[in-house]
Amino acid sequence: AIMDMNSMLQGVSDGEKQRLMVALEEMQMKEQVTMYNGLVERCFANCVNSFQSKTLDSKEEKCVNRCTNKFIKASARAGQTFQQIGAPTPGAPPAQ
Repeated sequence: AIMDMNSMLQGVSDGEKQRLMVALEEMQMKEQVTMYNGLVERCFANCVNSFQSKTLDSKEEKCVNRCTNKFIKASARAGQTFQQIGAPTPGAPPAQ
């Protein structure tokens, strides 16, 4: 059974709860940065083929836009699925 955050922290001091929440927020931030970096690396590797210009050409720009939109939609769909099954969404703040 999945427990909510309050029942898991029953009997824990307020100071310790605060430290745990800060640690959780730091973990979530690191996870978000890791996901963002993975997105950038993946879309760059898949879409950028030429280094003759400082800017993306129209084909590369369209590819990057498609790649990022797919990632965002897939992440949103995964988040909805996690919510439906009651699991914590990766990178989402804990339920209060």
